[in-house]
Amino acid sequence: MSLTASIEIYHKPSAILDSYGSRTQYAQVSIAIYDDLTGQRTNGNNCVVTYTISDGGNSAKITQTANIPGLQQIIYDGQIGQVMFNSAGRVVSSTLKEFNVVSVTGGSTTTPPVAPPASNLIISNVRVDKSESAQDAKDAQITVIATSNYLPIAYKLDNTLTSASPVFTGLSGGSHIITAVDASGNTASFTVFIPTVTNLLISDPSVKLPGGNISRWNAAFNPIVFTYQRRDFVVSGMEQNPADGNTRIIIDGDMRLVQKEDLIYIKTPACEGTFKVLAPYDAARLVIDLPYTFGSNTYVERSGFVNINRLRPYYKMLTRISFFDKLTGKASTITSSNRPDNEGKTRADISNFLQSLLRAKDDNDYAALNYRDENLSASYRVTYAQHWDDNTADGHTTAFINIEQPYYILYSARQLGEKNGGNMAAYVPFASVPNGIENAKWITDFIEPAYSNGYPFDIGFIYSEDLVGRSIYAEFIPLDINRNPLAGTTNTYLLNDDGSWLLNSDGSKYVIAKQSVAKVAVPGQLGLNRLLIQGPFADDVYYLNVTLKYDEGGTARTVTQTQTIRIDDAVEDQSVYLRWIGLNGSWNRNRRTA
Repeated sequence: MSLTASIEIYHKPSAILDSYGSRTQYAQVSIAIYDDLTGQRTNGNNCVVTYTISDGGNSAKITQTANIPGLQQIIYDGQIGQVMFNSAGRVVSSTLKEFNVVSVTGGSTTTPPVAPPASNLIISNVRVDKSESAQDAKDAQITVIATSNYLPIAYKLDNTLTSASPVFTGLSGGSHIITAVDASGNTASFTVFIPTVTNLLISDPSVKLPGGNISRWNAAFNPIVFTYQRRDFVVSGMEQNPADGNTRIIIDGDMRLVQKEDLIYIKTPACEGTFKVLAPYDAARLVIDLPYTFGSNTYVERSGFVNINRLRPYYKMLTRISFFDKLTGKASTITSSNRPDNEGKTRADISNFLQSLLRAKDDNDYAALNYRDENLSASYRVTYAQHWDDNTADGHTTAFINIEQPYYILYSARQLGEKNGGNMAAYVPFASVPNGIENAKWITDFIEPAYSNGYPFDIGFIYSEDLVGRSIYAEFIPLDINRNPLAGTTNTYLLNDDGSWLLNSDGSKYVIAKQSVAKVAVPGQLGLNRLLIQGPFADDVYYLNVTLKYDEGGTARTVTQTQTIRIDDAVEDQSVYLRWIGLNGSWNRNRRTA
């Protein structure tokens, strides 16, 4: 019987290597034996097949032999090819292994001993459950999907970490080699690329405060700026170019399109500035017009980033703002486009647009004790992406990166020289602040605003995201002409844990105070709120103190400063009651004599 041999290839899922779609191709290669007369599969009976392996093209061929006892024999399982793309989607390099049968020599007619079935271990995929959230965050997660007829399966990561679980956490971005080992000892490998989210945002309009508090509330009529740092490619090292003594930079990317005389911007701890390319050295290294003096610098000091306009022409940052449109009643978005300066920094001032979310209009009917003014405050969210011209119709836009926390604006304009610029940090209440730090101010342009009997009056405050979920209440204390609390007739009693009254020995309720203090619950309404001051007040009330608090563990926690309001009880037929939006972002009122 005449035998022939055929190379048969089972292609496995390819592995993505980078954000451009470069990939490694995997396959399982077998030699199958056929009857030359019938064309049907047949046993090889230990025939010897001579075959060659090469990497394609004019590469050297390696000759090997395989003994085939049965219908077929696996001769290779692993990487058979690789294709690399640049940022424009063009192929810059590719390799592919080639297998060819040279000859088949007859086998023995003796029936070989029955061997156990071969392992069919295969890694069908490695799923990236979570990308690395930022450079060096090491918080990525992957799941290995593997099967075998010999269980259990163990897993290795980069040939060092062994696990019985197919899930790996705490990983850095980049390429990783996953190896699966089944109970028969057979192994299979798979290369997975984990993306790293490129956090280009270097500053936003928020302000960090003592105690870990952060204010994301801003005056809409001041600049509201998001600043980004462009980082095209990673500079992984710097070395001397022996030919001229200049510096050669090593770049994690394909530099084949960079040309002599191109200007590039480099930033590392060792050097920073715009330099001229003297010559491309190879696909990953460029010689620049900078004498090499960095031999004593560490690896970290010689690492950084480089921006190259030729590879990312007409570069710009896209800032996408998401908000609720009060006019249409629908969620909407708008995108701001901004170009970087020579150092790659991009400033996106979105205040002009945000001002359009506010309206100088009062819709308060003064029926509710607390009113959320959606005309004078609004919230928005931000995502951002990079864009450049890649010779396609729409250009190349990277995936948008989401800023997790929302931001807020008020119909306000802060004065020049304010401590926190256009941020409303001084007016944002927090659940707790460190000792010695003032609580939030009320939003009024007066040190002591005046309430006039018979006229509507409210005072503004910010109900911040840090107060949501807490039972906030307003505490009112009337004061006499000397600013002392008025003695009232309202009794305050103590309660037992079960809610029953704590009694004296004679059975009467236990009184702890007699004072004129009122506590009113404030609804949890995120945004600018206006607390209604209800009158009229008694003749002996000259001032009113108001403070926002909440109770925790039986203790009252103060979240705002105490605001004193003057009670104006003068009667004047010729007076004019004025109302306007103050610089701090809420309505002010004042009675003037005409």
